[in-house]
Amino acid sequence: MDRVVIMEEEGFNKTLDKGLALLEDELLAVENTPKKELKGETVFKLYDTFGFPIDIINDIAEKRGISVDEEGFTAFMAQQKQRAKAAWKGAAGDTLAARFQSLLEEGTRSEFVGYNSLGTESRIVVLMDEKAENVESLAVGQKGYLVTSKTPFYGESGGQSGDHGVITADSGNATVLDTMKPNAELTVHHIEVSEGSIRNEQAVNMQVSEEVRLASARNHTCTHLLHAALRRVLGDHVKQSGSLVTPDRLRFDFTHISALTPKEIKEIELDVNAAIMANIPLDVAEMEYEKAVEKGAMALFGEKYTDKVRVVAIADNSVELCGGTHLSATGQAGSFFILSDGGVAAGIRRIEAATGFNALNLSLANREELHSIAGLVKGKAGDVANRVKGLQQENRSLRKDMEQLAAKAASSQGGDLMSNVTDIDGVKVLAARVDVPNVKALRDIMDDLRSKLGSGIACLATADSEGKVTLLVAVTKDLNDKFKAGQLIGQIAGEVGGKGGGRPDMAQAGGNNADGINAAFEKLKALVKG
Repeated sequence: MDRVVIMEEEGFNKTLDKGLALLEDELLAVENTPKKELKGETVFKLYDTFGFPIDIINDIAEKRGISVDEEGFTAFMAQQKQRAKAAWKGAAGDTLAARFQSLLEEGTRSEFVGYNSLGTESRIVVLMDEKAENVESLAVGQKGYLVTSKTPFYGESGGQSGDHGVITADSGNATVLDTMKPNAELTVHHIEVSEGSIRNEQAVNMQVSEEVRLASARNHTCTHLLHAALRRVLGDHVKQSGSLVTPDRLRFDFTHISALTPKEIKEIELDVNAAIMANIPLDVAEMEYEKAVEKGAMALFGEKYTDKVRVVAIADNSVELCGGTHLSATGQAGSFFILSDGGVAAGIRRIEAATGFNALNLSLANREELHSIAGLVKGKAGDVANRVKGLQQENRSLRKDMEQLAAKAASSQGGDLMSNVTDIDGVKVLAARVDVPNVKALRDIMDDLRSKLGSGIACLATADSEGKVTLLVAVTKDLNDKFKAGQLIGQIAGEVGGKGGGRPDMAQAGGNNADGINAAFEKLKALVKG
């Protein structure tokens, strides 16, 4: 683990050096200007290209008496988010995004009523096909997009995925495959008609999937608890750098330069689960932005906030500005389980975790796997580690015994193989095929042969059950002026369908044609004969 931490820090330092060089150039360019402001585009490049933590940029600029163009940075971040939303554009591509924009310009709006209710009566105000073209109706099996005057469906935003559910009308039903939020005032539902037809401007009943919403809420509330736990365990330098909340799991990016240790991961999991077991009620309120910040609410750098914001507080654990959907109390999360911790950029870590039934299912699967391993090693689940250690020791001991036996066999084979020595123009040449368990055993035999030959050239070959060939050529040093093992093996390796090379005294080749071994031997003898 220490090695992993060192590697993480070395990687961070290399990227940091590149980013610092760019930052220094930009600071020098603006420090003598009247405005003394670091451009938002530069800040975004440092953040996006180099994975440069925003906090470091702010701290360095502040020490030089230079401000940071937060509005410019926010604008570039918004553009990046729009590009990221390309994933839900589907085949319609830019056409769909352009259509959403035109809806806003036309004054189309939809009221979100889903914080306190999962269902509502509403009316379709826009109905489109998959190509984003207005239609009067969609029939069974057809997919499209619709906007209603009000909706309980939460549209993908703030890192939280969109709701799923059903929409019913007198003429038919539709499944909501996804919900998008191109703008704070516009929610678009991606649907597939499952029965009958859906018509524009008709009254509909909208019902969000409680299972999907609750699963997302578990992960979103636990994202806030995780953020707070990270700051308590790792330090106040931890700040959110991104997040993703889906029904299946949560992903949280944060500023920290090294990999988490097993001890830290355990502390974080215990911290979050303690808050879950305390069943703390969530306090959600809307208030003025300035008042929320005074209250201690954490605002994310680069995010745009309106004058009035939504504050989600979990007692003394967490106070954050958030527009997402949450649990009413932490106990509804059930449990929290960290799946992984990894680096995504210089100084940026990523944790993936599961909650509720997903966390429970993972724990059950891990227990089942542990019992399976215990059965394989003929031990008990609680003593698997010790049993594996014992088997490893047994394996090392057996391997040592096998190596000793192989060495004895090599010595024995070496003596037997000496009968294959032929004299070619005064040079002793030995070429033989042997059956050995591995390349090391082949080398051991070759070492024994070189000792017995005194002066000469030896070539050994072996092939495994799949026909993979290994060739060794050795030339005693007194003959290296005339013959070099690396050159010889390079010329004969083609016979076994391979290539090779090495030193003047020892060389190795591999191939896949065991039928060519004898031809390789004959070619070697021909090369020695000249």
